[in-house]
Amino acid sequence: MRLIGLDLVQLGAFHPQWFPRLDGVDLGRALREPALLVSDAAWARLGFDVAADARRPGPAAGAAPAPASVSASGSAPGPAPRPTWPRTLRVDLPDEPAPLPVVGRVPDRQQPLVIIDIAWAQQLLHRPGQLDAILLRMAPGRAVPADWPAGVQAQAPEDQARQQADEARRLTRAYRLNLGVLSLMALFVGAFMVFAVHSLSVAQRLPQLALLGVLGMSARQRLALLVSEALALGLAGAVLGLGLAIALAELGLHALGGDLGSGLTGLSGGRPELQLSAASIAGLLALGPLVSLGAAALPLARLRGLPVAQVLKGLGSGGDAGRWWWMGPALLAAALPLTWMPSVFALPLGTYAAMVALLLGALGTVPFVLRAITGLLRGWAARRALPLLAVERARDQAGEAGRLIAGVLVALALAVAMLVMVASFRQSLDQWLSDMLPADLYLRQTARDNAQQGQPMPPGLAASAAALPGVERVAAQRTRAIGIRVRGMTGGTTLLARPLDHRLPLQGDAATLPDRLQPVYINEAMRDELRLAPGDRFMLRLDGRQLPVAVKAIWRDYSRQSGAVLMERRDWERLSGDAAITELALWLTPDADPVAVQQALREASGAPESLEIASAGELRRFSLAIFDRSFAITYWLQAVGLGLGLFGVAASLSAQLLARRREFGLLLHLGLTRAMLRRLVLAETLLQALAGAVMGLLVGLAISAVLVFRLNPQSFHWSMDWSIPGWRVAALLAASLLATGATAAWASARALRAGRGEALRAVREDW
Repeated sequence: MRLIGLDLVQLGAFHPQWFPRLDGVDLGRALREPALLVSDAAWARLGFDVAADARRPGPAAGAAPAPASVSASGSAPGPAPRPTWPRTLRVDLPDEPAPLPVVGRVPDRQQPLVIIDIAWAQQLLHRPGQLDAILLRMAPGRAVPADWPAGVQAQAPEDQARQQADEARRLTRAYRLNLGVLSLMALFVGAFMVFAVHSLSVAQRLPQLALLGVLGMSARQRLALLVSEALALGLAGAVLGLGLAIALAELGLHALGGDLGSGLTGLSGGRPELQLSAASIAGLLALGPLVSLGAAALPLARLRGLPVAQVLKGLGSGGDAGRWWWMGPALLAAALPLTWMPSVFALPLGTYAAMVALLLGALGTVPFVLRAITGLLRGWAARRALPLLAVERARDQAGEAGRLIAGVLVALALAVAMLVMVASFRQSLDQWLSDMLPADLYLRQTARDNAQQGQPMPPGLAASAAALPGVERVAAQRTRAIGIRVRGMTGGTTLLARPLDHRLPLQGDAATLPDRLQPVYINEAMRDELRLAPGDRFMLRLDGRQLPVAVKAIWRDYSRQSGAVLMERRDWERLSGDAAITELALWLTPDADPVAVQQALREASGAPESLEIASAGELRRFSLAIFDRSFAITYWLQAVGLGLGLFGVAASLSAQLLARRREFGLLLHLGLTRAMLRRLVLAETLLQALAGAVMGLLVGLAISAVLVFRLNPQSFHWSMDWSIPGWRVAALLAASLLATGATAAWASARALRAGRGEALRAVREDW
């Protein structure tokens, strides 16, 4: 929780939202002795539902509640007093083992806070005379001063709130982006599933539609009928999907918290409210009919020139699909220039367009791949009747393969892309942690909030740490905010001054600088924001002085999405005179006990609770555990996408089997059994699925390269090394082929289980 020391006399004037409830509050006691005000969110985190207690009938407001562990005695008969919160709390403070009294409740259900008077906070925390912030209220008619003393940063509340909101958005941007991409993946796969369902519907009703044409219904009227059906189905699906989405979102917030259990944003302990707006609901409702109509466009377009007499005679629906053979390769070729388009309003629209072009191009290129595969199998199948029939049928109907396996291909491609991107990110993060954490132990002051993470350590702590048994070497680091001036523009960034005697995760080559220039390293966020490159010069601004520096190289920084400057600590001390230390890195001897060294460090500091100590292994495990929890949901969404794709396979295959009813009747009449027909359909589907798997793999790898080399750097300034987890990709391919085969076996068994005499009836229909 967060402990705040405030001037309780002015609590109502400066923090009215934290003014305690009147039931049992004793502010006078909080001024006379160390006593606590505890927020409702803090009680909830401790397991006490104080809000429910407040709703129960009990003593009148203003009556002092009885202690939770003590029953009231000597009172008149009447209703039992309602349960209350504990009257004392033990707070982990230096040299304060005794519990402190609780004198009131703070009506804040969002932040877990413990408030104490500022004077007692300074005494209990051993920080006499020290302040973290001063709140000022200007007199009426007086303007805010333009100049402040050195070291003082003044910020209006609205500016501070805006900055905190921007920091929260930057922190969650990568997470929200990945969830958005996965949501679009599910929507894209769902669109192809709708496409398959519409194709099935049109294939089933071709004779009826042709008959309506003979009876006088025009092509426009038939098209309007099917368009209205597509819109109605899309609207029904949108209503059901939106209701299910709201229920799942509410369940996810309730069970996992605001960060879906990742722990990445620090929201997992709270339960944010579900945010809904009329505009978002209306947009999502409109999305269903639009997706349904777009997915139905191709099947419905084939009805414009429907040859009704030919369809009624069972001779097919005609159509020349071969004239569009060039679309697939053209879309694949267009993807590369799209990836190099600049961002529009900070959105990488060109990159998204490139991924869509790759997916559509893959669908259009499946017939070429299928013909290549069947060409390789022709020699083997030449002396086997059933395999030859399957190979030739798959080759002849290669144009239908894209429609059959569209959903699986898209889902597989996006699943491969996300799998490779996540594996690349994790491996790069692991390597970055190894490079940036070369020591055995790391130490810093306990951070009370974000502004306190750079507080200097006590002087002499580095020397005391170096003298401890088991410590081989100590390196100090200084982290602080600093001003910059680039091409006449001023701003601020974070400075990290540390010994650079270890390997750095550099991006690109380092520049050769003149000896008179001070070299520094900048992270990718600063490079992209200020358009700096190795060799460029700028100024560091410190207490009215300007220090000229030059960019030596670009350094990969996964710890922040804002700009940062890295330089040698000795050079920083020489240029600035700032010898303060904010972090320590310790290398231990081979026979040292890390636990004993940590205990000795705490004792040497004089304030054991004011230090945070962690080993490099702990930091690495913690960081990778957060990463794994953050991306765990992606695997579930990938499984959902593959499931939708398999449903599309079942629907498309059912449509094809229905259209081939007369063909199967003839084959049965010629002597083939139903088991042979099922094997024939399964072989054809597996050939088509193999072609789709090949294209899904290739396009998935291409999309992963777009994600790694373009989308991630454009969106949140993080580059990574491309890494392909071979066995996991192979397992994904095998699983998709097996699932497609099982789906095909089920669909063919269901479609070919007709009763006796169908072969004769099917052949008779051709007469």
